Amino acid sequence: MTIMTDAQRSAASAAAACRMGYAIWRVPGGDVFRMIVATGPARTRPVFGAETPPGFVLCPFDATDGNAALHLAADIEVGADIRYRRGDALTDTPQTDAQAAFAAADAEGPLQAAPSDLPEPAPTERAAYEARVARAVAAIEAGRAEKIVLSRIDPRPLAPDHDLRDLLEALARAYPQAFVCLTSSAEAGTWLVATPEILLTADADGVRTMALAGTQWPEPGTDIAALTWPQKIVDEQAVVAREIARAFAAAGLHDTTETPAGTVQAANLCHLRSDFHAPAATPEQLADLLRKLHPTSAVCGMPRAAARDFILSEEGPTRGFYTGYLGPVNIDGETRLQANLRTARITPTHAYLHVGGGIVAASDPATEYEETVQKARTIGAVL
Repeated sequence: MTIMTDAQRSAASAAAACRMGYAIWRVPGGDVFRMIVATGPARTRPVFGAETPPGFVLCPFDATDGNAALHLAADIEVGADIRYRRGDALTDTPQTDAQAAFAAADAEGPLQAAPSDLPEPAPTERAAYEARVARAVAAIEAGRAEKIVLSRIDPRPLAPDHDLRDLLEALARAYPQAFVCLTSSAEAGTWLVATPEILLTADADGVRTMALAGTQWPEPGTDIAALTWPQKIVDEQAVVAREIARAFAAAGLHDTTETPAGTVQAANLCHLRSDFHAPAATPEQLADLLRKLHPTSAVCGMPRAAARDFILSEEGPTRGFYTGYLGPVNIDGETRLQANLRTARITPTHAYLHVGGGIVAASDPATEYEETVQKARTIGAVL
C-alpha cells in the first residue's frame, strides 16, 4: 500500500502554510511517494536544457513551445525525512531563509487548495457537449480534420473537511498502475491526477513513450485479453504510432524499437497501446522530440494544427494544464513527463474534473458523452 510518510504529510502542510509550490507523486507500479517543495515562484524554462535543475514541471495544452514548461524547483526534497538543497547537494538543515521559514512553519488541520486568482472553470452541460461533438463530426466530414479530441468540465463539490493527502492516497490505492500526483502552486493552481499515459521519459537507459488510442469500459471481471477492437481504432492507433516513429527519426533518435499494439487496462477503462524505446539522447535531441510530440494526437487530434484550432475555437482557454504534461525533471537522473489526463483542478470547495474523447467521422454524440462519464469515474470514485 502506498502511503505518504509522516515527513511528507507535514511538509505538505508547511508548504501550503508558506504559500510554496509543491508536488507529490507515485510512479506506475511504485510503492513510495516522492515530493519536492519550491521555495520560490514557479518559472517558465526549458524542460530539456544544458542546465535544467531538478524540479517538477507543468506545461499547458496550448503551449507556444513544447519544451518550455512551468518549473517548480526542487529546493526541498521529502521522503522518509526532509532534505534541503544548496547547489547540487542535499543536507539535513535549511540553507536559505526561505528553507528556514518552511522548517519553522507549523500548520494543522486538513490540507486543502489555497485560494487562487485563477478563474474557476465553467461546467459543460450534456447538451452543450453533444452539440460540440456534432459540430466536430461536421468539420471532419467537411475535410477540415481527421480526428478532433474534445473535452468537457464536470464539477464535483468537496466535503468541507476533505484532506487532499487522503484523496491522493486513495487514488494510489485504487490505481496502482497509474502515475498519481498532487501538485499545487500559485501559478498553476492545484491538480489531482491519476494518468495512464506517458508522454516521454528519459534517463541513462534511454528514451520511452507510448502510442495510446481507443477506449472501452468492460464489465468487471471481463477477460481483458479477449477484448477486440473496431478496425477504426486499430487504424487510429497505427496512425498515432507512425507519427511517434516519425518524430523520433526527425529528432535524430534512431535504433528505435516498438512493441506490437495490445490492450492495457487503466482503472475502469481499457486502451490499445504500443511502447517505444530509443537509446539515450542529448538534451538537444530530447527538446526537439518533445516539441514534436506535444500535444499528441491522443489529446489534440489529426492533423494537429487543424484540430487544435477547432478545439480552441470551441473550448477557449478552459483546458489550462489539462491535456498538457507534468512530471519530475532531473530527479535522480530521470525525467518523466506524463500526459495530464484523468485529472481534476482543485479549488477550496470543488474538484473540476476534465474529461474528453477523440471524435472521428463515425462518432455518435451520445456515446461520446458516455465515454466522458466513464473517464470521470477515475477521479470521481475517490471524491
